[in-house]
Amino acid sequence: MKFDVVEPGEEQAMLPESEQEAAAEHAGPRTAGEPEVRTGVHPRLVRASESMHRRVRADLAALESSLNRLGQAITAAQRAEPGQDADATPPRNFRAGAFSRRD
Repeated sequence: MKFDVVEPGEEQAMLPESEQEAAAEHAGPRTAGEPEVRTGVHPRLVRASESMHRRVRADLAALESSLNRLGQAITAAQRAEPGQDADATPPRNFRAGAFSRRD
């Protein structure tokens, strides 16, 4: 994918300059765990970003759980397989030449 960098327009989640100054004055000191808010960023954009981060964290937790279950299933399947002797002769229909590089 290719993305172009563009300057934000008046309607692209930026507060007008007069409101930026007012928002900066009303912004108190940050508390622990509170995300840093840049001056001039529209509050709806901040809320949307926080919501996106919460969903991503939830999705990653679900993905981690699924991958752990998959890993356990693979380990159980590998343990259930009978061990194969490394010196065993290959089957008659095995063609080693089929796996060689063709230049």
